[in-house]
Amino acid sequence: MKKIILLVGLIIFSSCTTKNSERESLNQELTEMEIVKKTFSDINNLLKNDNGKFWNKQLNGPIIIVNPETREFFANENNTSLKFKEINSLFSDTLPKNINIANTALNWENKRWTMVMLPLPVDKISRNNLVIHELFHRIQPEIGFENLPEGNNSHLDTYEGRLLLKLELEALKEALSSKTENEVNLNLKNAMTFRNIRQNDSIKKIAENLLEVNEGLAEYTAIMLSGRTEKQIKLHLTNSINQFYTNPTFVRSFAYQTIPVYGYLLSKQRNNWNIEITGSTNLTDYFIEALSVDLTNNSSFEQIAKENDYNYQDIVVIEKTRENERLAKIEEFKRIFLKEPILKLNFENMNISFDPRNITPLENFGTVYPTMRVTDNWGILTVENGALLDSNWGNVIVSKPTEINNKIVKGSGWTLELKENWIVEKTEGKFILKKK
Repeated sequence: MKKIILLVGLIIFSSCTTKNSERESLNQELTEMEIVKKTFSDINNLLKNDNGKFWNKQLNGPIIIVNPETREFFANENNTSLKFKEINSLFSDTLPKNINIANTALNWENKRWTMVMLPLPVDKISRNNLVIHELFHRIQPEIGFENLPEGNNSHLDTYEGRLLLKLELEALKEALSSKTENEVNLNLKNAMTFRNIRQNDSIKKIAENLLEVNEGLAEYTAIMLSGRTEKQIKLHLTNSINQFYTNPTFVRSFAYQTIPVYGYLLSKQRNNWNIEITGSTNLTDYFIEALSVDLTNNSSFEQIAKENDYNYQDIVVIEKTRENERLAKIEEFKRIFLKEPILKLNFENMNISFDPRNITPLENFGTVYPTMRVTDNWGILTVENGALLDSNWGNVIVSKPTEINNKIVKGSGWTLELKENWIVEKTEGKFILKKK
């Protein structure tokens, strides 16, 4: 079974770097095509200045910017068969239905593309950030980060996991605003202490590292190359963490916050440190050594948090309330997906896109995603109200079907478009997907 995981890119908060009048002119005066053309030009200019130095590899390459509603797109170059329509130095066509739309990298017709969804951010630097993040994913296989497996970071949806992650991020915010080297080092030490306590076994440490290598390095690259000044970088990193706290879950989005801050602070001492990283590097160990962090400490994490004004009491109140809500939600999902009739769709040649911002780990059974789109040999599944993805990525479970016919099967918040020779049958109270 071929697994191609297309992740819907996270909407990361960006500090405003253009005047309001400039922001409005993009909306009111430029057409969609003109905004795309300007984006291609801005990215090209930025990456010409870098000239491949950041990763010893040219980042710029084929880009598709697509309207997810119509599937129509603009590209900065033609496809290998030269079938795209050329319009004012851009290229345009419509994505086939079997391709999931997401902010991601895409292998299509013997060419590797960066795909970005419309609408683009109004703010120029935010647009640059988004596109460069996805351009990193396009070159990943060529710089040593190919086929990174999926880790299980469900511990980051628990009370203690979220508490310790927030404390780490609070310490990192303090490190960014520290005035002296000693203050920076103290806050880095505290951040790494919270992190080490959270990563209290090798499974958690490896799982977090997999996402940080994959998404953390991509976001660090984007932030450093998107055209921000030093002052803007610090402001963006701080504001991004504050906005991150409003995410319903941290399980798939934490890496966008941690690695950019550690990476930025390290870049003040060791430029282009990122070139030293490989797919087998553990970033926690790397930053401890590279930043000369001394983890010797006899204090509890609670004491460290209170002594250094990391908003500990406020965080505790928020996270205890959320934990009670989370446990109630898990019981409801258990009822829907484990106790009542369901339809299980086994993967054969899966291609999936989803929104990672509001997922709920369901113990050892997998993760509930509120929305997703899956294409496979059996057809196309569109989920708008929750589905349980197996922890080993072997299948997806939806609630019981309420409508079954030869081509379309529907349930509460989901639709399955069947390919020819595939059917869903109800046998002895169970729903089964099978080939005729």
